[in-house]
Amino acid sequence: MSASQFFRRVLAPGRPERAVVLAVALGAATLIDPAKLTTGKRAAYRLGLAGLTAADIATDVPPGTSATARSAAAVAAGGAVLGLSEAGEAFDARLQRALVRCGVSRPRLVLAAAGVAISLAAELPAVIRASRIRRALAARGLAGVDLGPETDSALAELPDGARAVIAGMLDYSAEPSAGALLAQLDSAREQLWEGVSGSYDVISIDVADADTLPRAVPHVQRFPVSATFTDPVSGSTRVLRLFVESGMLAQLTIEDASVTDEWSAGDANASALWPAQWPQLAEITFALDSEAPTDRRGARIARMRPGIARPDRA
Repeated sequence: MSASQFFRRVLAPGRPERAVVLAVALGAATLIDPAKLTTGKRAAYRLGLAGLTAADIATDVPPGTSATARSAAAVAAGGAVLGLSEAGEAFDARLQRALVRCGVSRPRLVLAAAGVAISLAAELPAVIRASRIRRALAARGLAGVDLGPETDSALAELPDGARAVIAGMLDYSAEPSAGALLAQLDSAREQLWEGVSGSYDVISIDVADADTLPRAVPHVQRFPVSATFTDPVSGSTRVLRLFVESGMLAQLTIEDASVTDEWSAGDANASALWPAQWPQLAEITFALDSEAPTDRRGARIARMRPGIARPDRA
């Protein structure tokens, strides 16, 4: 896991680590009495609060928000804190004087404790909601990453088996778009609904910071490589296909090759198509679904990996 993925996971909305970090940071800042600071230190204090607020906003935007929108929201929040700093410090001074009049010997400590409590209380609903979703994911071997603004929507790590299959499909092809899609794969996550992976026959894919990554051309396509394997439990043949939208990884679908009837929405058996244990690459047969391009790259990979079936066309 890269450093960016680690911090994205730890600071994602609903993570208890995020709640603790924010609460401790706010409490530490509240221990400082701005009225006793010199002009230079007060400026640094205000910038620190603005930076903390900007970081909070930047990590609390809905999943899929572009980097530009994320930055704009963070800058606006930080600017608001700086603009209201005089009024905020005046209010802080009045609170401190009121506590002293009430006989409190350490008013800053009381204010800091109150700040920690308020921060934790504000984060608690998101933490509870995220905990419920993670419990639902635990049985499927998934770990939540980011939670969306709706209670039934979340982003989770793409299952390792699905990520490996997608990489195999991209490596097998000589498509010019494969390179751009492969560059997106490290940032790919799964869009969940009600904490469930692979709703029906589709794994919906979300690519973090999509606007900073290369896009495939054509922008809308069914990637011309399929992956076929035999489910060890049912013995049925499963076929995986990859779809691209707006030049980004969008969906991984699964179908039962022995079923010829068209799938209909609401089919209760569709979600059971996903394997309980993902196959190894050596157990998967990759095949080109189109006449072009000539799959010289796939043929080389097939020779290097004996477990991968060679393409029908070379």
